[in-house]
Amino acid sequence: MFKQRKPLFIISAAIMALLFAACGGADKSNVTVPKDAAVVIHLNMPALSSKLSWSEIKASAWFKELSADSRDSLAQQLLDDPKKSGIDTEAEMVFFLKRLPKGAYMALEGILKDPAAFEAFNKQLSPEATASKVGDVTVMKTQAGVATYKDNRFIYIIDAPYVDAAKGLQPSMDENGGYQYNYQEPTRLSTDTLVQLASQLYELKGDASLSSDNRFTSLLKEPGDLHLWMNAGSLYNGMLNTMPIGNFKMLTEGNINAGTLHFDDGKITASSRFYYNEELGKLYETYKMKNLDADALSNLPTQDVVAAFAMNYPPEGLGAFIKAMGVDGIANGFLNKFGYSIEEFIKANKGDLILAVSDFKAGAAPNVPGPNMMPGAPEAKVLFATSVNDKPSFEKLILLAEQQLGGLKNMAPDVKYTLSDKWFVLGNDQQHNEQFASGKGGNKPAFVSKISGHPIGGYINLKSILQTTTTMTKDSSAQSAMNTSANFWDDVVMYGGELKDKSMTGYFEINLVDKNTNSLKQLNKYFEQLPRRPRGF
Repeated sequence: MFKQRKPLFIISAAIMALLFAACGGADKSNVTVPKDAAVVIHLNMPALSSKLSWSEIKASAWFKELSADSRDSLAQQLLDDPKKSGIDTEAEMVFFLKRLPKGAYMALEGILKDPAAFEAFNKQLSPEATASKVGDVTVMKTQAGVATYKDNRFIYIIDAPYVDAAKGLQPSMDENGGYQYNYQEPTRLSTDTLVQLASQLYELKGDASLSSDNRFTSLLKEPGDLHLWMNAGSLYNGMLNTMPIGNFKMLTEGNINAGTLHFDDGKITASSRFYYNEELGKLYETYKMKNLDADALSNLPTQDVVAAFAMNYPPEGLGAFIKAMGVDGIANGFLNKFGYSIEEFIKANKGDLILAVSDFKAGAAPNVPGPNMMPGAPEAKVLFATSVNDKPSFEKLILLAEQQLGGLKNMAPDVKYTLSDKWFVLGNDQQHNEQFASGKGGNKPAFVSKISGHPIGGYINLKSILQTTTTMTKDSSAQSAMNTSANFWDDVVMYGGELKDKSMTGYFEINLVDKNTNSLKQLNKYFEQLPRRPRGF
């Protein structure tokens, strides 16, 4: 079994080593990526290694354990000195996923420093592999895929059949007029096909290359440790097209997610852009979201909020979105059965949503706890609120919900609701509901200032959740891990929703307890402090 996993393990070890062994500059012109690649990950090697060196990783206990577990001499050599692979560890590397009309593949590209060492490395990876020439490209077929190089560049390329698996779900109509999905095995690419694809990558130029997209080149110019690019149209091509109804292409085709990750002192941050297609752009720009209602967030009736999410949406925009998707007839047909409509829903709502979880604590201990049983299940107060535009229309919506979900009160007897002229509030603490709905909460939780000024915002108090969870187990190893985590993670802050240059911006931040040390160095020590797993498991 290990023999079958050996090539993948060695490649994983090599990639991990190479990520942190770099110390020089990057030459982006040496890497080529197809313009329609589904996923691209660009690694800023110099930035990563300046924050955490390979020698620091080698000195950690978790790395020593990994090295000791390696039963392959080549893997141990790579973990000890990544440069023995023949790859230039002072240059950038790019990983990408590409879907084809039938099948998919993944590739890893970089700069080659020592062709002989590279061949020797792949020979040890797969003893049966021999170097041969296909045109001016040197090719080695390994158990894991195909290794190639030309001049000073290398490309690893492997088959990725299951990326295409969902596309194999083809709809057909059954005898009752309904739809059923028949599964078809995904297409597998032969090694000869992989060799051909690799050869084409070396010649990729002009409009066929992702470098011709200004959005991608702008992404790579942003300072950061890692850049991520995801083409939703390429990634999901053919999957949503099998849906029998609706304009689901609007959700994928022409939509791009781009992001930059930073390992900063005391925090891990990510900035993102969602480049939308023309159809979505018309909706976003016609029906713009407003900033969060900071006064409403400040009105939460407790400061002990462990998680919260809030957003603003234009109700008219929701109606336009449903229509653009081509499902407005179905939606209205369903609602009309109950004397309601999309138009009345739009009239009822103002467009502010708030979800908050507070007062998180361990519940009462069970009567007969086991030796490792949690003392008590977690308890928390949950509040959901949505702003009201027209109270009579909202009352009609509530009546409809009660009629259709009459059993809800029996299934969740603790859930209550309150309706005022401005807010509909649903939660498991009626006092909190009433305080928020009446505007008499007013505890101004500290997180509000961190997410205000944006149409979308979220917050998670990791430290508080972990501290409480620690008390809910008697297992010493689990408690140790929880304590270590509670002393490491602080909170998560996220916000976004602004429109800029035909894109929607976003920001994500994970804060650590130690605000002064680089987060990548802290992560290395964090993994070292976690309880070690027993050998052999």
